[in-house]
Amino acid sequence: MTDRRSLAWCLASLAAWSALLGMVLTREGLAEDDAPVLRWLVGHRSGAATTVLTGVSDSVVDAAAAAGVAGVVLLIAVRGRSVWPLVTLAGAVGGSVVLAELVKAVVGRARPGTATMLGTPETGSGFPSAHTLVMTALVGAGALVVWRAIRAVPVRAGAVVLAVLTAVAMGASRLYLGDHWLTDVLASYALAGVVLTVVAALTAPGSVRDRWTATLPRIPRATRADSGRKAAVEGVSPSS
Repeated sequence: MTDRRSLAWCLASLAAWSALLGMVLTREGLAEDDAPVLRWLVGHRSGAATTVLTGVSDSVVDAAAAAGVAGVVLLIAVRGRSVWPLVTLAGAVGGSVVLAELVKAVVGRARPGTATMLGTPETGSGFPSAHTLVMTALVGAGALVVWRAIRAVPVRAGAVVLAVLTAVAMGASRLYLGDHWLTDVLASYALAGVVLTVVAALTAPGSVRDRWTATLPRIPRATRADSGRKAAVEGVSPSS
């Protein structure tokens, strides 16, 4: 059942991204709202909002967020004596980075004009927003690990809410700073959904991960017992 749900979510996310790509290539649908949304944001910039949203996209803040998520996941991995929480996080972040660069290279969409950008102008392809995609995958994987390891409902809910708010804040900051179009950010959320559902399916207990683990060589119990008896015999003094 879990595999079916993961497949359904993955297909839904992929369909959403495909629809957004089609809109971008044809300049129809939501792509028609890209310029109006950007103009509205530029016209409603304020000192307080600029300070907050510039901070969200700051590399130091992003690194701190990544370190915080990694620390929580590492703690859960150590306490649970399992490498899978770390594999979940690494797979989500690594997959999102590779996917972002691949799609950027293939689509090659131009960003908004530098005149609308705050701070150091961004260069390169804008579809999707790599900041949004990677951050969403990072916090999403962290929430997934917490959900699997902790049964307390308030903790689970808090992890999910924090992940959603962080992902939304990153997407909003990329739009507000003028570095991306609306469809760039929405496509990032769709691709993050693809990455997270694939990683969730591959690392779920009782799924692919356990079938893969079962193929690893194991030391038979009898061999370990025999080794212990042999060591005991060798340790006996000849005079005894």
